[in-house]
Amino acid sequence: MKTRSLKVMSVLLLIGLLIGCTSGGFEIGPGGPNLHLEFSKEATQEAEAEPEEEASAMQEVKGERPSLAAWDQNAEAFTHVIGDRVTLELPPNGFSGNLWGLGEYTTDSSIGSAAVHMGLITFQKGGVVTIEITDGRTKYGGLLRNSVVSSTYESWPLSFVFVDAKGKPITLQETGGVQVDWSNTIRELGLEEGQTMTVTLPAGGTEKEVWGSDPYTGDTPIGSAAVHKGLVTFDAGGTVTVQMLPMRSTFAGSERNGIESYEYDAPNEAFTFVR
Repeated sequence: MKTRSLKVMSVLLLIGLLIGCTSGGFEIGPGGPNLHLEFSKEATQEAEAEPEEEASAMQEVKGERPSLAAWDQNAEAFTHVIGDRVTLELPPNGFSGNLWGLGEYTTDSSIGSAAVHMGLITFQKGGVVTIEITDGRTKYGGLLRNSVVSSTYESWPLSFVFVDAKGKPITLQETGGVQVDWSNTIRELGLEEGQTMTVTLPAGGTEKEVWGSDPYTGDTPIGSAAVHKGLVTFDAGGTVTVQMLPMRSTFAGSERNGIESYEYDAPNEAFTFVR
């Protein structure tokens, strides 16, 4: 009988060691075999799975040795919440990615390419930038800026802008302004109704066709309209401020400052110049 009990105790001791006890033994006393098992508190705690931390909506991505993959990141990889900010460190020798917008960018645009487009960093040196998620727009501009091509786009649900250390949005005017060529139209500025933007035309422009006599059609080049209006010359170029107007169906033609504009009788976007 004792022999059978000893076998049973031996089996129990082995099972105890397998399930986490750190020491044990058994002895034969007057009352029969006695089994002793001891468990380590530390071992038990280590065996318990640690709960995963919930991801925070406010995210910061920054490190001493960031990967080149950071240049492929867009805002949608981090958050979809308006007001959230993301800090991203971009390493040197970066590369361009998809980009839509001008000052305000679609959230599926490359953050790194947008930062170079804004003039905040360069592909060669990289740098640290912070973006903030903002409301979407019905129109996004697209221009060549700082050797980066950005495309126009229609409605998108969310945008992002760059902010400084105090959380203030960084504007295009703070980073060199907006340079346009003589073929660019107001459509490429992505302005919504009532919005304005100041742009600079280079010297040595060439005449393009003009429709309207202030207001002008949305597909009329800004430069030729500005010469027609008498604000700049082709030789000298200059700086003008344009404003997006409501759609209209009638545009009058006229001859001014050596340029003949054409009338247009169909619904079209419209713009004017403001001082």
